[in-house]
Amino acid sequence: MTTSAGINSIVGYPFAGNANNTTNGGLAVEVATATSGYVPLIPVGTITSVVDPYWGGLELIRLAVPTSTTAIVAGTLAVWDSSYQYVIAPNTANMGQSLGVSMSAIPLNATYVQYAWFVIGGKFPVLCGASVAADTAFGITAAGKGGAIANGKQIVNARVRTAATATVAKANTTLQSGSTVYKVANTDGWFVGLPLSGTGVAASSVITGIDPDNRTVTVNNAATASGSVTVTGTYNDGSANYWNTAILNRPFAQGQIV
Repeated sequence: MTTSAGINSIVGYPFAGNANNTTNGGLAVEVATATSGYVPLIPVGTITSVVDPYWGGLELIRLAVPTSTTAIVAGTLAVWDSSYQYVIAPNTANMGQSLGVSMSAIPLNATYVQYAWFVIGGKFPVLCGASVAADTAFGITAAGKGGAIANGKQIVNARVRTAATATVAKANTTLQSGSTVYKVANTDGWFVGLPLSGTGVAASSVITGIDPDNRTVTVNNAATASGSVTVTGTYNDGSANYWNTAILNRPFAQGQIV
């Protein structure tokens, strides 16, 4: 995925992004530099609008991720408490609680609080446990994951637009045998955790990092050949992770059913 230009009116307001680089300044994940008394560069609870060249307009909220939180996969469903502290969305019926979707992959940090953007409006991939048909409603099926609707677990104000069978191919991707770094024209539609395939792409390769230049991608397995090839990102790993692209409009977990 690409970075997103902020349309906030504050001069110098940091742009949002999903690169997997832990960076102060709002690019992806801001890490506190002290265990107490740290003031984040962007206050938690901040809501801003951005325009992404691939996904289009997005609305984001800034949340704090407590120390020792399990690593968060891009697209993970989240809720938050009164202090705007991230909590993975529980697989619980009738919550009646606002939801957000992690814009970035957020690593575990056992020492410091982290601060990151979560999507609450626009079109964006949502982590699910299965592919969901396009133009259908969906629900919560596991902690942090969407899927088929169950009573009391529908995600309201959200609808799948593209099933997790979607692919985004990048022609003329440069690979070097033995290297985990790929060079691409752009990373539109790609994100950390996305499975990749193609000539010279090692089996079970996934994206582990996207540089802020949006042209340099790091993967978990070294390339098996050199060349300029087409590399395809598939929105599922065929096992546990499926990213259905959804339209979101301040979604929330279904409340009481009477």
